[in-house]
Amino acid sequence: MPVLAICQDSDNAEQLRKTHLIAHRSYIAKIKAMICVAGPTQQLSHSIESHTNDSACLIYDTDDIDIAHKLFKHDPYAIAGVYSHVAFSRFNATVGHWLKVDALNKKSHS
Repeated sequence: MPVLAICQDSDNAEQLRKTHLIAHRSYIAKIKAMICVAGPTQQLSHSIESHTNDSACLIYDTDDIDIAHKLFKHDPYAIAGVYSHVAFSRFNATVGHWLKVDALNKKSHS
């Protein structure tokens, strides 16, 4: 089952992102085969209202949470301190149009 990482931005995340964007994109390009989906998110009400990002979500394509931790800690954004807090959890995706198999109905969507 994939590993989900929810990353809360640090206070100076916006500036750190600008500084480390090229290195971050280069790193993500190298490991994209290990990522199901990733991108910035808006969690806090003021961020949602202003359409500004305050966090990020990554879903790593691995069953091993230690591998997800290693992939994350080598990301230039993580190294630079873009995130103040990161929570990792195993993610049991069971339904949704992104899935190849609908676990609720056990049908393949090939």
